[in-house]
Amino acid sequence: MTEIEVDETSGHLEIRTAQYTARIDRRRLLADVTGADGGSWGRLRLLASVHALDGPDETVQVERIEHEFHDGVVRVTVACTSSRWSGRTQVTEFHPGAITFRATVRGHGRVTTVHLLGGARLPQGMLPSGAGHRTVFSPNPDHPWRLARPAIEPAVISVNGEGGEPGVGRWLFTPAPTCFGLSRQPAHDDRQLPAGPWLMVGLATERRPFVEFGYDPTPGGFSLRCEYQGHTLVEGAFTTPTVLLLFGARDPYEGLGRYRDELVARGLTPPATTRSLPDHWRQPIFCGWGAQCALATDGDSSAPDLSRQALYDELLTTLAANGVVPGTVVVDDKWQAEYASCRPDTGKWPDLAGFIAARHAEGQRVLLWWKAWDPEGASDEACVRDPDGRPVAIDPESPLGRSVIEDAVAHMLGPDGLNADGLKIDFTGRTPSGTALRHAGPSWGFDLLHELLAVAYRAAKRVKPDSLIVTHTPDPGFLDVTDMIRLNDVLHLDHPEGRTPPPEVNGSAVVEQMTYRGRVVQAACPEMPVDTDGWCLPGQEDLVAYAAAAPTLGVPALYYADQMDLERGPVVEATWAAIAAAWAAYRREHGLVFPHRLQPYGGET
Repeated sequence: MTEIEVDETSGHLEIRTAQYTARIDRRRLLADVTGADGGSWGRLRLLASVHALDGPDETVQVERIEHEFHDGVVRVTVACTSSRWSGRTQVTEFHPGAITFRATVRGHGRVTTVHLLGGARLPQGMLPSGAGHRTVFSPNPDHPWRLARPAIEPAVISVNGEGGEPGVGRWLFTPAPTCFGLSRQPAHDDRQLPAGPWLMVGLATERRPFVEFGYDPTPGGFSLRCEYQGHTLVEGAFTTPTVLLLFGARDPYEGLGRYRDELVARGLTPPATTRSLPDHWRQPIFCGWGAQCALATDGDSSAPDLSRQALYDELLTTLAANGVVPGTVVVDDKWQAEYASCRPDTGKWPDLAGFIAARHAEGQRVLLWWKAWDPEGASDEACVRDPDGRPVAIDPESPLGRSVIEDAVAHMLGPDGLNADGLKIDFTGRTPSGTALRHAGPSWGFDLLHELLAVAYRAAKRVKPDSLIVTHTPDPGFLDVTDMIRLNDVLHLDHPEGRTPPPEVNGSAVVEQMTYRGRVVQAACPEMPVDTDGWCLPGQEDLVAYAAAAPTLGVPALYYADQMDLERGPVVEATWAAIAAAWAAYRREHGLVFPHRLQPYGGET
């Protein structure tokens, strides 16, 4: 077979490639798609809706359907009369190994919700695509343990998430790559991915002023959705993101790699190249948050209250005494007096600059935890505000907001300030969301988060070019504003199923879950080093198991010192020995030196 064939002999348009066959039903605006093995991938609805603040976008009638075959691509154009816009055109392109879909509306208005591969048509109502798949893979770890979900369950990739709010615990990757995987096989165990082939369904677009990308199922059907919330003004024409349907992946991780390749081919992200990383970026990490949480369970203080200089000195002494010496120390929440200005709380950190200098003298580096978006201490004019004028988040497109971020970063990293070595950026899931919010610039959603991180990242590199910026944003569109991807919290303590791990299937459930996250990063952002995290863990058995597995995923990280927060009792000698041995082997494998002023323990050389 040539790369693509077109057959109209039966009066119907049929498109055949080595990967799929598509038969177009012009009356119902459907493309019946079967794979190379003859199995159905469903019936794609060649229809969209672009709703606006002042009214829905419904198809009143279909004006024309036409197709052309040019340069090895079949393009099917459907033009519709819209109840909201002066016109709407849907374009579906059939490539040898992929199908793409986008829509354009003309007129004036503010976009709220965009539906793709489905739309509202009078008088039937919302018409989705027909589903041929049984299982959906999401690269967003929004469930404590699951890798696969039934096709009837929704999935969301977003820049919004909150661990303490039921139903929106999707903050761990904010955002994940905007690409879902579909399998025709059922998942008999939601912690095991079914066999391929997999069809990847992702978005490609230069601008992303939406807060979430959703897979919306119905009984026997599905459509895709982007939430713009009225912050995108259309004056003339608006084109939706392009949906990419990529065929033939053996598993969704290979599919995410193909999705990245497609973004590169479209000029939307740079090609993956090996980055030259400073050695100190690869050094094992200790973050004090887990120890703060463990101590908080024993008293009346909260974990943020326990971010204290005296405690961190004790923690590092305990680690060294047990043969574990990190190359990087993360000072976690809440060392600041105010989140926005990032000046130390001197009641808890009387000499944070001196603490950092002492770590430098021992051959170590220090990252400071930075809470994205929090307006504490910033003026109202520097912030995104609610209808009553109350600040809800720093606004990176406000001149004052940018100034607050740049000043905070300069103080944290600059030689005249704290002289830290980088930032652990957290809470990107607090990206502002809501139609009624007011802000300074044109960006929203994914784009506004990118701008926030860009302001911080550029400021950091101006002050200290080799500073390390760690985020949990493994979407390829954020490669230019991060140096390392953090896998984020292991257990979802606020989730009803998130505190206790399920029965093991193949070893440690913790290792399985974190391997899934690591594979997402490696597939979509292979050039990115990984901070493997390590809080919160069920107990010492998983602490040992994950210490052994973490070096296969990225940079080892440890969150505990003398005790853990869920399994009570001291960390035992055998656990320390296992961690020390794993770190020593990791350093040898990567040619990393032991912090030069500290005596080696646990076999370190």
